Amino acid sequence: MKEKTTYVRDVYRPIKGFGQSVFWRFFSLWLIVSFFFFLYNNHPYYLNRDFDNARVLIHGTYMVFCVLALPYTWLTLKFNYRLKDDFRDPTIIFFVFLKRIGLALANRDFEQIAGLFKVKRFNNFLLTCLVKGFFLPLMAMFMFHHVSTVQQLMVNISTPMDGIPLCNWFLDLIYNFLFVVDTGIALVGYGLELKWLGNKTKSVEPTMFGWAVALMCYPPFNQTSSIYFPLYDNQNFYIQLTEEQKIFVRVIIIFLYGIFVWGTIALGVRFSNLSNKGIVARGPYRFIRHPAYASKNIAWWFEHLQYMKGGHNILPLLCWNLVYGLRAITEERHLAKDPEYRAYMKKVKYRFIPGVF
Repeated sequence: MKEKTTYVRDVYRPIKGFGQSVFWRFFSLWLIVSFFFFLYNNHPYYLNRDFDNARVLIHGTYMVFCVLALPYTWLTLKFNYRLKDDFRDPTIIFFVFLKRIGLALANRDFEQIAGLFKVKRFNNFLLTCLVKGFFLPLMAMFMFHHVSTVQQLMVNISTPMDGIPLCNWFLDLIYNFLFVVDTGIALVGYGLELKWLGNKTKSVEPTMFGWAVALMCYPPFNQTSSIYFPLYDNQNFYIQLTEEQKIFVRVIIIFLYGIFVWGTIALGVRFSNLSNKGIVARGPYRFIRHPAYASKNIAWWFEHLQYMKGGHNILPLLCWNLVYGLRAITEERHLAKDPEYRAYMKKVKYRFIPGVF
């Protein structure tokens, strides 16, 4: 059989066993994706009705994946292959893991498996799977929630409205549309990591503390953190605002969330929590290093402004601000291992507010 040639470091070199290489890479990828597909369709947490639409999307996407994964693997190995990529290729790492398991069972020598956990590339592979496996269904659930709200708002458009009701309807529509865009981009970032897009994960946050401050902001963990940092929308804490003042406050909130989503758009296919998928310095990241965190946290203060009578909600909001501050610090500690991010930090000096800090 004639050897296939593939572009490697500016020269063509033969890849021995090209067909076998394609098959085993595809098979490893299929096993990884199939594991999470099985998890999402069988774990009690994901069988919750909140994930119904997400499971439908995941099922359809999985069918497409099963059809396209093999030709994608062939095309990538044939036309976009570099030898150095093998060291971080998740399909190869997973295949080595399976091979080690087989040898351990055959020889009753489980030190071969334990040794893998001392290898940085293997740990990064596991953490990448955890990031994607955790956030992917959440983003799908969030997206369908906002899509459903937008659909309901469009149904209500037939109801005669003017003045304050029309303003509130329009602001509701913009708010939910912004988050459809935000979660849609996030969904692509987590679910479509391709070499052709240049959004492969370089590294993942390695510390438990970095993971803890991130996960406590998302379900189901935020149910516990919200017990300790509760935000109440209680009429007993209500500060009387006129309808016009409420509209003005909502406009500010929408503007802040617009900056938040602008940050997501700037990240594009490189969007991911806890991961370095390449440094982005465009959009709002030209001015501050954490525009999404800054705008979201300021927006929360305006969202709870009318429920701060007697100083209520102030301490919990400060606690949530601290959490996001810690997220920013742990992210920078992780990303600063990348020389490109260190150069970015020198160029963009402020974390949250331009010219202040």
